[in-house]
Amino acid sequence: MPESDLFSIPSDYVDLSTFSHVKIDLKYASLDNFMGEDLYGGFKKAFLHRDAAVKFEKAVGVLQRVKPGWFFIVYDALRPRSVQWKMWAKVKNTSDENYIADPEKGSPHNFGMALDLGLLDEKGAVVDMGAGFDQFDELSEPRYEERFVKEGKLSSQQMANRLVLRNCMSQGGFLQLPHEWWHYNAIEEDAIRKTYPIIE
Repeated sequence: MPESDLFSIPSDYVDLSTFSHVKIDLKYASLDNFMGEDLYGGFKKAFLHRDAAVKFEKAVGVLQRVKPGWFFIVYDALRPRSVQWKMWAKVKNTSDENYIADPEKGSPHNFGMALDLGLLDEKGAVVDMGAGFDQFDELSEPRYEERFVKEGKLSSQQMANRLVLRNCMSQGGFLQLPHEWWHYNAIEEDAIRKTYPIIE
């Protein structure tokens, strides 16, 4: 299916597959996600608004300095609001509702101003963060990390891995979402919604 069949990409969005040391593995273009279905069809590319892409390029540079040979692995970037509605329908009024933004106001992903991502080591193996992508429970939440380390539910190595990701992204200018270790916004959510167009 051509990309345009899902949604058209404005010219001020950047294809992240052009970045070095970045691997694209769009989870919503597969069955490996909390929905258990392919939400993207033939769409296999990850895009960011150019304002966010500039920051991500900086983060890539930081990663190469601190962990030469490591890659970012991008699980999701620009996500059309039409997909957001499908996700919301599954979690609304459930215990997972906190993990999916209400499409009425839009997720930062719907503006191309957010990334879901992890790390690959120099051998190409996924770096252990102590909880999987889209694992909707407290172990995934950065705000509880200190407690989980003390309780032994997050190892010191898993915590160190999260900090590599966090430090690279924060030095690039991104903001960590407090309840998902994998999610980073390019700027504050209110500013995203006021400044950028939503992609339907």
